[in-house]
Amino acid sequence: MDTMGMILQGIFVLGTMGIILYIFYFYLRLQREKRHLLQQLKVKQQLTEKTFAEIHNGPMQTLAFLIREVEIHEVPQQELLESLRDVYHSILVDVENLNNSKNQ
Repeated sequence: MDTMGMILQGIFVLGTMGIILYIFYFYLRLQREKRHLLQQLKVKQQLTEKTFAEIHNGPMQTLAFLIREVEIHEVPQQELLESLRDVYHSILVDVENLNNSKNQ
């Protein structure tokens, strides 16, 4: 085989290896990005579940209690308004905490 043929063959092998290495690097980068996105999704799902549980176990339970109290007893309007304001405030705090957690 002549020198020119060997040089062309070497260039072809180096070019092919370069393309293979680039594809492998790109694949590894995509895998790392996929893991990162899956981790972010998991954190957001956990945050959503936590916020739902906090709202359900706090303000929702209070509202259910207030509804039962109003149905069974006469609740003074001022007491009812204070309780409703507390529930409203609790929901605002939970939503604010959710928004703050999302932005971090």
